[in-house]
Amino acid sequence: MRNDLLSLTRIRRLLVIWVSMCMKWVFKLRTVSSNTGLHTCSYQPVFIIGAPRTGSTIIYQALTNAYRFAYIDNVACTWCHNLSLGLWLSNKKYGDKPHNNFKAEHGDTRKFGGHAPSECGQFWYRWLPKHRHFIDHNEVTSKMVKEIREEVFRASSYLKRPLLFKNLNAGQRLRLIHEVFPKAKFIFVRRDPRFVTRSILKARRKIGTQDGQWWSVMPPNVEELRMLPEGEMCAAQVYFLEQQIEKDLTLFPKENIQEVHYQNLDENLVNLLGEWCGVTARGKGEIPKFQHDDLRSLKPSELEELNSLVEKYPFKKELFLEGNIPKAL
Repeated sequence: MRNDLLSLTRIRRLLVIWVSMCMKWVFKLRTVSSNTGLHTCSYQPVFIIGAPRTGSTIIYQALTNAYRFAYIDNVACTWCHNLSLGLWLSNKKYGDKPHNNFKAEHGDTRKFGGHAPSECGQFWYRWLPKHRHFIDHNEVTSKMVKEIREEVFRASSYLKRPLLFKNLNAGQRLRLIHEVFPKAKFIFVRRDPRFVTRSILKARRKIGTQDGQWWSVMPPNVEELRMLPEGEMCAAQVYFLEQQIEKDLTLFPKENIQEVHYQNLDENLVNLLGEWCGVTARGKGEIPKFQHDDLRSLKPSELEELNSLVEKYPFKKELFLEGNIPKAL
């Protein structure tokens, strides 16, 4: 019985890929070629990036619900081998309705409906490895640049709106993204490193991640970090992910980057970000109530332990709750 189910799953997956490939010509006829208008598409993509457990998922859900971004929902992700087809099918099913979903399990929304925003790592794995996330300049090929640009710009041109991506691996792929989308915009989500480390530790324990086993986004020096004690490994994960992002964001114009802090997430910030991206509001799209960190929620012993973990790395002072957290926009 189990073998039969596995066979059916494989057949379904192959059928989806086959239909996707067959339908590509339809969308090629409806948009200009990647060598002309698609290279200078008016609808540049927007990427939400950062370390895991910083609030990136809720800001992704809020923006896609309240503003008319194009985004990959769970229906579209099923057809990730032809992004235009997937988004077309989603548009036919849901139109311009808000998804009104603010639930996720560590970024995964498949349990919460077809229209819920998806990270859709499968789309990027068409070109990129699964066993590591950092992509350097010398790994970028003209073929992947052309194909990714074509897929994204064709979908944006069809829907006449920019695509909003939230796949945190993208923060370690900025050198590739610069080659594909030099005019892309970025929302870099930050949070007090102590609360990020604490949240990562909780996530690891919840799913039973073993000591030395990696969880979530991998920085370039992931193998070195695996050797650290679990708590220190989590703090180091946050630091080195953000360090790589800061370094590679210098490839892009400063005006195309917004750094936002978890403590500042609110309805006003969502509206400012939507306007900054040049996207119109979506009718009846709700904005969730955001939670914020509070040092008083920590026991003195836990706070002391978290302080000892993060002080090993030179995090910026303004990231901490006691610091002067800058306002975005």
